[in-house]
Amino acid sequence: MSPRARLLLIVIGLIVLAAVINLMRTRRLKEEYALLWLLAALTLVATPILINPLDSIAFFLGIEYPPALFLGLGIIGLLLIIFQLSLVISKFSDQIRVLTQEVAILRSRLERMEQARSTIADSRADADASTPDDSNQHVSS
Repeated sequence: MSPRARLLLIVIGLIVLAAVINLMRTRRLKEEYALLWLLAALTLVATPILINPLDSIAFFLGIEYPPALFLGLGIIGLLLIIFQLSLVISKFSDQIRVLTQEVAILRSRLERMEQARSTIADSRADADASTPDDSNQHVSS
C-alpha cells in the first residue's frame, strides 16, 4: 500500500474517531452504543499502520489475498454492530409494550373516575332541583 493511501486511511479513521467522540461528548451517542464505533474507528487508524503484520497474518491463515481478510473482519464488525442494535430494539419494544399497557390501564381508571364524578354531579343537580328554594317561599307568601 502506498504511503499516500495509508495516510488517507489514517485521516479517515481519525475523522471517524473524532466524530464518535464528539457525539459522545454532546450526549447524542450513548457510551453503550459508541463502544463498537470507537473500535471501528481505532481499527481504521491502526490498519494502515500495521498493514505488513496483518498481511503476514492473512498469509498464515491461508488467505492468499490479504484484503479479503480485512473485508471479512469489516463484515464481522458490522454484524456485531447490527447485533447490538437488535438487542437494543428488542429491549425497547418490550418497554414500549409495558408502557402501552400501563397507559391503557391509567386511561381506563381516568374514564371511570370521570364517569363517577359526572354521576355524582348529576345526582347533586337532581337533588338541588327537587328541593324547594327558601327564597321562592318568602316571595310567594
